[in-house]
Amino acid sequence: MATQTLDVPEKDQDNLPEQLYRHSQRPEWGMALLAWERNGRRAYQFEDGKLRKIQEGYYDLLDPVDDDAEGPTTAVRTNLQAAIKALKGGSEHKVYKAVCTFEQQIALFTKKYPKGFKDPKWIEDKRGTEDGNSLKRHRVPSMIAAQEALAPARAGSLIDEGRQEELTESLLNVLADTNLVPLSHVKALREMDEDEVSEYAEVVFDLVHGEGSFDDRFETYLESLTRFLGGRPSWRVATALLGLTHPQEHVAVRRSAFIRQAGSIAPTGAYSRKPTVDAYRSFRRVALGARKRLEAAGHKPADLLDIHDFIWTTLRKSALDDL
Repeated sequence: MATQTLDVPEKDQDNLPEQLYRHSQRPEWGMALLAWERNGRRAYQFEDGKLRKIQEGYYDLLDPVDDDAEGPTTAVRTNLQAAIKALKGGSEHKVYKAVCTFEQQIALFTKKYPKGFKDPKWIEDKRGTEDGNSLKRHRVPSMIAAQEALAPARAGSLIDEGRQEELTESLLNVLADTNLVPLSHVKALREMDEDEVSEYAEVVFDLVHGEGSFDDRFETYLESLTRFLGGRPSWRVATALLGLTHPQEHVAVRRSAFIRQAGSIAPTGAYSRKPTVDAYRSFRRVALGARKRLEAAGHKPADLLDIHDFIWTTLRKSALDDL
């Protein structure tokens, strides 16, 4: 993706401000940091990638963000600070450019599925049902299988009884039966040795049901996968089970399409090629932002698996030709 550059006045950025703001009348712009102030104007760098100048007299439209109320904001602040420095030539931080407008995506989506997420063809193509024939692309059967395999009572008992191999086998079967993960990646996991099989069951259970910090649990999970696979795992392997077991809160990431979506939702985020905690948070913000915009347009998804499939349907390479 190309780096976006803007013509802004030069200013020493050694001490960038830390107070985050949100425009009271344009919350869809995301959070913002003050980039500079001069001649009766302030410029704010917003999450959507735009640097906007606010005239004196309208400063009160920018409401300070309460970190505790907004949840984790450290990554947002860091990304915006890096974007400000990048715009002034002080860093290599990318600001991703949109390949199309979100409205164009919705138009393509409704052209294929006139009733949106309720369209019978969408349900046939993407969701499937609890009974009947299921295909790898069907999310409902995969969700049921993942949630049954990792049900706390069942999975916890298997671990307590030393039957981690049985739990791991059921989890790999879930991954093999969905197109969220390439089969070759599942085959690589099937080559784990006995100790790794036990550890895999335990770190997945802790990731999905643990009580500690999610960031710590996700990092531990990534570290374990890296050892098992001899290298950092793909985004699809790292996030599929999260997306299937907690589809309202977590998202299965398909980086190629999600990085394109980032351009119109949160272009200043940190999007690494391989999974990291910070990059996952950025991709999750993209998914949540897409869900919010779709709901505002009258298209309510069932969960973030619908968002995953919306992004893939409208922004995969073949879809770009239609756009």
